[in-house]
Amino acid sequence: MDDKEEAYFLSQIPESSGSRFRASKISAVLRKVIQQKGYSAIQSADMLRNAWADAVGQSLASQTQVGKVERGQLTVLAANKVVASELDYMKSQILKSLKEKLPEFSIRSLRVRCDAHR
Repeated sequence: MDDKEEAYFLSQIPESSGSRFRASKISAVLRKVIQQKGYSAIQSADMLRNAWADAVGQSLASQTQVGKVERGQLTVLAANKVVASELDYMKSQILKSLKEKLPEFSIRSLRVRCDAHR
């Protein structure tokens, strides 16, 4: 086989687009694992509880249970009507604090429910 034939045969081989295995950044891999295992939800809940305690103070935080943020609304269970009333009175101040501390949660409103079973 001469050089011309070899060049022709080599030109017929499709160029490889690289390995079929693509290297991923470790941060992307970790982010995916954290999401799949549910660790991000745990971390988010902890962040929300800590921000809540900072916003309302330890005495009120100990008498409440922070729920979920759904469609921009944070639901909170209060131990009794007095605590629920106090939280309603502080609502604008609480929302301002939560928006500053947790902008990624996009909290726009606060729903306070009284939990008689607490």
